[in-house]
Amino acid sequence: MRSHVTLSVWLLLALALAGCAGLTPTTASVPPPPLPSPPRPTPTPTPTPELKPMIVTLELWMPEELGPYGDKPGADLLAQQLDDFSKAYPDVQVEVIVKKAHGRGGLLDFLRSARDAAPSVLPDLVVLDAAELETAAGSGLIQPLDGLLSPAEMADRFPFAAALGTANGQTFGFVVGADMEHLAYRPALLASPPLSWTQMVSPPVPFLFPAGERGQPVDDATLIQYLAAGGTFTDPAGKPWLDQAVMVSVFGFYSACVSSGTISPTVVLNIADADQAWERFRAGEGAMVVVRAGRYWPEADETVAAAPIPTYSGQSLSIARGWVIAMVAGDPARQSLAMLLLDWLIAPDHNGQWTQAAGYVPATHGALRIWNVSSVDHETLRRVMEAAIPAPQPEVMATAGVAMQEALDAVLRRRTSSEEAAAAAVASLGR
Repeated sequence: MRSHVTLSVWLLLALALAGCAGLTPTTASVPPPPLPSPPRPTPTPTPTPELKPMIVTLELWMPEELGPYGDKPGADLLAQQLDDFSKAYPDVQVEVIVKKAHGRGGLLDFLRSARDAAPSVLPDLVVLDAAELETAAGSGLIQPLDGLLSPAEMADRFPFAAALGTANGQTFGFVVGADMEHLAYRPALLASPPLSWTQMVSPPVPFLFPAGERGQPVDDATLIQYLAAGGTFTDPAGKPWLDQAVMVSVFGFYSACVSSGTISPTVVLNIADADQAWERFRAGEGAMVVVRAGRYWPEADETVAAAPIPTYSGQSLSIARGWVIAMVAGDPARQSLAMLLLDWLIAPDHNGQWTQAAGYVPATHGALRIWNVSSVDHETLRRVMEAAIPAPQPEVMATAGVAMQEALDAVLRRRTSSEEAAAAAVASLGR
């Protein structure tokens, strides 16, 4: 029975297959291809904004005497140097604020006021009178430079410049321009300049200096004579003091000059400052004169020559005053940027060119070598600058300097002897 069923199934399968073989195949329906989409417009590329570097502004405060945008000598050159700095460092721009040098509304006064009321307006760098550096440092208005200046910059300074930039045993300022006095003489009248007092008195040659000083307690020429002869202005306790024996020696020298005709009391007592002495000398008076370097070097011609001021021993000495650049910024990042500008300004080629144009002497040997003067003048300047020292403190000179000036006036007018004048000056400090 099972086999019949199986056979029947196989027969049915065979018939089905045969039927299928005789059918016509039906073609499958294929959908038409889609219509092409219209092309999308090409997007206009949006330009990526160019990233510009951040511009940092450094602020520099300067006295009116040195401002780069006025009509002072050297102003155009300083402006050009600042412009060159901006080109060398395009990410750093410099804003110069010019203020008066001293007193109420002056640089030091503004630093104090801004520190207390609006610290955000303080500059990064400031140029101060070197006489005010100690006050600024003691008030915490400026920062030490010892760790910021290179050893080469420190070592290249003349001794007077290192001293002018020092306060409380640290370097707080770098001298950008200084002034000091030396001798000018007429080579047509003197084969060589005198070095000592003896050479000044014999043979007598007319000598001009501002014995009638009006701008300070006593004239620098007399200060130089006193200091070169070993005098000091303070005692061991730091109080104003005068060495009576040294004063007798200095006043004796002046008396000998009056007696020999080297000094005319009527003439020198009517000269109020070194500039006036130089102007009278240029007009034809005298054979020798004490002159500021700031007047001599821009104005001298071939009829005059420079030399150190003759002293008791023949040892050169001069009194230096000047302008120092100091760091105000306390943030290390700001200090690093400010040092770019400070280093630029004190670089020997920049500072040498600017000081000669502006009527100052430089602080460094490297800057002096840039000066366009003869080798003889280079050597004279170097000797004067090597022997220069800072002026005594103004507080001391307000008493000791005044006493010395009064004694000098009495000696030149022949009102008293050198010994009596010196004794009176010393006695006046005890009153």
